[in-house]
Amino acid sequence: MSELLRIDHISYTYHSLDGETPALMDVSFQVNDGEFLGIVGPSGCGKSTLLSLIAGLLTPSCGSIYINGKDIKSSGKNIGYMLQKDHLLDWRSTLKNVTLGMEIQHKLSDNSYVQINDLLNTYGLITFKNSYPSELSGGMRQRAALIRTLLLEPDILLLDEPFSALDYQTRLEVADDIWGIIRKEKKTAILITHDISEAISMSDRVIVLSNRPGTVKKIFDIKLSISDRTPFLARSAPEFKDYFNLIWKELNHSEQEQ
Repeated sequence: MSELLRIDHISYTYHSLDGETPALMDVSFQVNDGEFLGIVGPSGCGKSTLLSLIAGLLTPSCGSIYINGKDIKSSGKNIGYMLQKDHLLDWRSTLKNVTLGMEIQHKLSDNSYVQINDLLNTYGLITFKNSYPSELSGGMRQRAALIRTLLLEPDILLLDEPFSALDYQTRLEVADDIWGIIRKEKKTAILITHDISEAISMSDRVIVLSNRPGTVKKIFDIKLSISDRTPFLARSAPEFKDYFNLIWKELNHSEQEQ
């Protein structure tokens, strides 16, 4: 796989009236085209800040971010951001919610509905396209949020703890759904999560960040001897517990260093 995204020695510091708070320090890694990357770390270590930098919502204090070898601001690439909450609008139907981004960017046309209905049908929402968010399950709402993001044709998907508001059983089911959609659509994704098992089960690699200011402590290549991998089935792979213990140990060392 070819390199799509490169994080090159970036640091970020928040400034306030009370002084400066370093959030990230000298962070470097790359993400390959079509890769699913997981990022874990202690609370407050700068994980969400890192996604905001990749999305272009913040500018690094130092260092650079490149997409296909070009500075992120001049790359012309589209980045999709899926937040912890689905942010579906209660007064809009499923169809109207998934088309919201296209409306805002003036990309919605009569021809768009062929692709929209195809995605709704493929991911089990076509019979709910006229339903309102209150009539959808948590999993359906998250699928709708992802379809809304995919319709903007992002080159990179940023997932900021997208399952954290769900109960455990639904979380497992939706993780399978979202992972399957991302794989089928051949998207590059970066997942932020506090759940080690979730990171291992979904990712090709897992990056462990240190305490704030966050730095890259270790990167694990996740290789599981299981055919027809899904996040749920990955949890039964014999190597799964070994990765869990290794990552847990890294995170515990971070906690002890506080």
